Amino acid sequence: MTVDHQELAQRIADGLGRGDIGVLESVFADDVVAEYPQNGRVLHGLAELREEMSVAAQHYAAGVSDIDPASVTGRGVDEHRVVAPLYTVVRVQGRGDAGTITVRTRYPDGKWWWVIVIYELRGDRIARSTTFFAEEMQPTDWSSFEPGDA
Repeated sequence: MTVDHQELAQRIADGLGRGDIGVLESVFADDVVAEYPQNGRVLHGLAELREEMSVAAQHYAAGVSDIDPASVTGRGVDEHRVVAPLYTVVRVQGRGDAGTITVRTRYPDGKWWWVIVIYELRGDRIARSTTFFAEEMQPTDWSSFEPGDA
């Protein structure tokens, strides 16, 4: 079975962007193992992943009033009510049963974050994933040099 990794990534981003936790069932295996190395969490099974994402969605919805909808662009966003952080698929690399998704998202506090998901498939569903989060930051003086400055 050949999986379209780009379509898979977009389906996840679109579903989560709508606050549709049900998308998880069509994308993740029932016995998925989802690792989050930065906080040490390891979720075992679709039920645990669904619960984690439901709690996160409620948290984002509660803080969403901090986002000025006029400053947000995205497909299908109601200008009067943003119900989840926006997810923009930036890059997808995948071949066979493994891939990496890079997503940029804006949280309710207005900060931009990068999310990197490394995954393994079983059939057409994600059986294992490792997810990293990084807050976007401005370059520091020492890191903002032009090539040839050294």
